[in-house]
Amino acid sequence: MVNNEEDTVVTKIMLDALKPREVDLIELASALCSLKGVESVEVVVTEVDAKTETVKITINGKDLDIDDINEEMNTYSSVVRSIDAVTVTKK
Repeated sequence: MVNNEEDTVVTKIMLDALKPREVDLIELASALCSLKGVESVEVVVTEVDAKTETVKITINGKDLDIDDINEEMNTYSSVVRSIDAVTVTKK
């Protein structure tokens, strides 16, 4: 039996993302934390290249919206490569 998405909310997302090196980690994390429903953001650099950094971003909150997250990432010329983990809870 498939659970109805309307009965659940996303409370944690772990993203694999790519960002330009000149984008400040604190600025990116703060921008993501300002989104509706977000309570905390952790950003860890996992790889550094000449022009980019690969980062793992963990976002915790209530009823997270991946579209809002993607839009904010794009504002910082950053892109989500994959969703590596997700936590969903009942409303």
